[in-house]
Amino acid sequence: MLRAVASPLLIATIAAGGCGRSVGGPDSERAAPPDQFVVTTNAGMRLTGPAARIDIRHVDPAKAPAVEVFFSASGSSGQTWSVQSVAFPDFLATLSLTARVVDGLLEPGKASVQVRLTTADSTAATSGLLSRRLYAGRLVGETSRMSDEFAAKFDGPFVVTCAVPASSTAVGAPASIAYDTPPTLIVDETFESALCQPYAAMGGWSR
Repeated sequence: MLRAVASPLLIATIAAGGCGRSVGGPDSERAAPPDQFVVTTNAGMRLTGPAARIDIRHVDPAKAPAVEVFFSASGSSGQTWSVQSVAFPDFLATLSLTARVVDGLLEPGKASVQVRLTTADSTAATSGLLSRRLYAGRLVGETSRMSDEFAAKFDGPFVVTCAVPASSTAVGAPASIAYDTPPTLIVDETFESALCQPYAAMGGWSR
């Protein structure tokens, strides 16, 4: 069973001057200043963390992108609370989503909520709902229909990344390419590529 979605793709970055860097999981993104994203659980814990992360990945330029959202927060005693979810592509237009919480494979419309209390191992909520929306540069929402240590309200800033196949940035690149293996993706930090331009305003909230 998969509890967290991790991309197997090598992701480089379009940067000024043509230099690039590798990008992997949520920790590889430059962290926002601490204590900005706030999570308050129904059990009374108030946790803080870096900005939430929204990853948009165009694996096939002819198809809708994959969208993943990740955020986490921690407390002074070592507690952690985190959410990882896979959104349907229309989340990028509606800016709101309700996902079903599962302890298993993540696919569009599903999410994982995990908690670690002090030195104990992380545990995942087995069911429930995740509701969230984007508003004025902030991600707000709640997890519900689960035990109090998992159920929470959250509010904080977010950052956006948009990744495209390296081949799609070439002049005269075809709209669709048949790949035998997953393509190498590059992160368009300035949202200048044709595939990322529609999300420039969303990305601008995080710059």
